[in-house]
Amino acid sequence: MLSSAASGIERTTTAWLALELGGAFEVGLVLAARMLPPLLFGLAAGTLADRHNRVRQLWLVSTATAPILLGLAWLAASGSIAVWSLSLLSFGLGCWSVFDTPARQALVLDAVGRHAAASGLAQNALATRLAFAGGAFAAGALIPLLGVSPAYLVCAVGYLLAGLLVSRVRLAQRQHWRSPSSFSQALTDGVRLLVDYRAVRTLSAVGILCEIFAFSYQSAIPAFARDVLQTGSEGLGTLNAAASIGGTCAVVLLAMLPAGVRREPLLALVFLGFGISLLALAPARASAIAALALGVTGACGASFDLLQQTLLQLSVPEERRGRALGIWLLGLGSAPIGLIEMGALAAALGAPLALGLNGAVVTVSACGLIALVPGYRWWDRRAVARSMATLHNRPGSSP
Repeated sequence: MLSSAASGIERTTTAWLALELGGAFEVGLVLAARMLPPLLFGLAAGTLADRHNRVRQLWLVSTATAPILLGLAWLAASGSIAVWSLSLLSFGLGCWSVFDTPARQALVLDAVGRHAAASGLAQNALATRLAFAGGAFAAGALIPLLGVSPAYLVCAVGYLLAGLLVSRVRLAQRQHWRSPSSFSQALTDGVRLLVDYRAVRTLSAVGILCEIFAFSYQSAIPAFARDVLQTGSEGLGTLNAAASIGGTCAVVLLAMLPAGVRREPLLALVFLGFGISLLALAPARASAIAALALGVTGACGASFDLLQQTLLQLSVPEERRGRALGIWLLGLGSAPIGLIEMGALAAALGAPLALGLNGAVVTVSACGLIALVPGYRWWDRRAVARSMATLHNRPGSSP
């Protein structure tokens, strides 16, 4: 929760700073730099999580993030920060954070076991989403009151405290699975997940589409807050918090779902709702309506992430869970394309039209998923049964 609250402050502060340094395109550029490392190091991060101590990996990420934030605070205070330096430091933050997700998510399953995977991941997501919302609200209050530099200092302290807490995590010794003797062999074995498991291929393809055309809405929100809603950093913090609160509510509901409820049709509905929520956000001209639409957007985003991560881990053998999350991070690496695309569209056509165009693409893509992949249709029981039978018959697959 500490690291998520610090992340909420940092994301909001960085987006506002990028907007002040340039405009909507600069926001997209800086966010794209932050999201590029998953493409470069995602599978390696997942492989490390399978082969090394996950608690130690999380501790290292938290403590190594603080110096970068201190550097951002110093540059912001000195007035010498520029878009290129902000992008470079955002890239550095992304390089560390990419090693957080596979270790953290796999550690949750180490703690609760495979039988409670969906509930455990949902409860973890609930805590992090709620904390992120608090961080976004805090950033909206800190920036106009104290400035950008103190906000980054608060982030650094949050990450250092998070590193201290995670170092105290103790779990029963997890089973040591037989894995390839070398890191390169383990890395290659992770890539083969896309070849050996059709479920992994489908989830990866859908995830890339969602990253490019749905999650990229973040590039347009700062310009939407300033130019359309005529509000300042506190308004941006409120909008970001609304998305996070929506995500929090969504994961609460997902945590309450019985284990027997199939997640594939839910993911298809969430994907469809993501597109519709962006279409609803585009014409909003009142802050309350925009916050409500973003609450739905955040709910869909949080649900999509959680369902995708859960399904990926349950689609592969136990010893490959970290690498399955590495595949998820590879898909996350497509985010810079969407962030730059959305930033360019918002700069050229305006934030509302950019949101509407991407929302239409997401809606059509979701309809295509439901039409083309039987396992994601909630009404076709025979198709679902055939899909499940195919999955069960694959070597090493899990229900």
